[in-house]
Amino acid sequence: MVRLLTALFALLLPAAVASATPDALSDVARHTTPDGHAFWHVPMADAKRTAIAMRWRSGLPSGEGRHEATARLGIALMQSGGAGGLPSDELAAELEDLDSASRLWVRPGEINGFLLVPGQHLTRAAEIANLVLARPDLSDRWLEREKRDLIRNTQLRGETAVGRAWALARAIMLEDHPFSRFWSAAPTEDVGAVDATAVADWHRNAFATVDMTITAAGPDAPEAVARAIDSALAGLPDAAESGPLAFDGPDVKPGTIVLHDPESPKSVIMAFGALPPAAAQDDVVLGTATAVLGLGKQSRLFTAIRSQLRAAYRFGAGIEALTREHRMLRMGGEVETALLPQALETMRDTYETFRRDGVGEAEFAAARDARRQRIEDRLEKPGGAASLLMRNRLSGQPVEDFERLAARLDDIDNDAVNATISTTYPRYEDLLTLIVTPDADAVEGACVITAIAEWRNCF
Repeated sequence: MVRLLTALFALLLPAAVASATPDALSDVARHTTPDGHAFWHVPMADAKRTAIAMRWRSGLPSGEGRHEATARLGIALMQSGGAGGLPSDELAAELEDLDSASRLWVRPGEINGFLLVPGQHLTRAAEIANLVLARPDLSDRWLEREKRDLIRNTQLRGETAVGRAWALARAIMLEDHPFSRFWSAAPTEDVGAVDATAVADWHRNAFATVDMTITAAGPDAPEAVARAIDSALAGLPDAAESGPLAFDGPDVKPGTIVLHDPESPKSVIMAFGALPPAAAQDDVVLGTATAVLGLGKQSRLFTAIRSQLRAAYRFGAGIEALTREHRMLRMGGEVETALLPQALETMRDTYETFRRDGVGEAEFAAARDARRQRIEDRLEKPGGAASLLMRNRLSGQPVEDFERLAARLDDIDNDAVNATISTTYPRYEDLLTLIVTPDADAVEGACVITAIAEWRNCF
């Protein structure tokens, strides 16, 4: 069955291209709908569509029969089970006829929605969104299918070395926190026991409008966007019975653990380190530095481990967000088992050199220019502009930072990036390094376990 809320972003739709000039970005302003919903709007006169991004603060279900993954099931069900008495195929076909796209997704502490629509169809697209948000079909008929899909995907992921490495990482860093069960959908038998009543209870409490963040970008006037927002949110509760769960952040325990898996065809390395909250560090600087370390074929890690050592097909680094406030540095990739010790040593040496010496002028300039291009490309499209403005609003940064997002790259230099590297990136000995490998003796000095549940024996 075709899902109503597809994964099409404005970034993937050429017809959405506009020209978000610096002058246009400087006109971003806060507005309020007739029903009292505040939103931020970026005018883009030449765009073909308007993008509206919404974020609800939303907790996870708890209690008997209320597995945390109920939220994931609920979102999947809203996208596939129909709404307002209409089947999902019919709603999806109408949305496509409107030359529109949308998406809905959940993560710990929040639900995000996204709508991209030509101005002449704003009213009807908002009505369809409201059917899905306020009157979804949460019946057992569709729930059983979504449970089977989630359980099967969880099982398939657990059969891969990468999946097992992530499961081990969650077990160590999140322990028994509900976020661990949300991400892992485990134990699967508890997921299978979730019923329609549990999903309906979650839905009733999930989309409260009291603490929403809404951003929009496109050619339509703020008044028209305001009416669409009110239409999409009609009938949703003002306040939730409970808010997001308290979370102090992942516990990144230093050490090296080997999960011995005799059936694994290759070995997987994953190393994690804690980073400051999103609002506490300049994303432009942090993103530029991380790109030099591990983004793309010219990065330090790819060059050292793939191009020179020839130990991996791909290897790199990125920033992982467990929640919007809690981020981690992640390094790693899949490597040949015979070269696992050399790959670990090369990763360590590459990272320590990066942290000690920073980045050179040439690679800094290349990373800065590439990042500027990515930002400018996103700002040319309503979906990208609305999404970047959403990130700006949620991280508590001044709106002026969004208005100068690409230009701010010209304000940083090599010294600023290197200062961030030396003060922000954790020491190598403070990283949690996890290896899944068929060779139990491959890593000297590591704590070796044969099951994820044994990880506590290592600390």
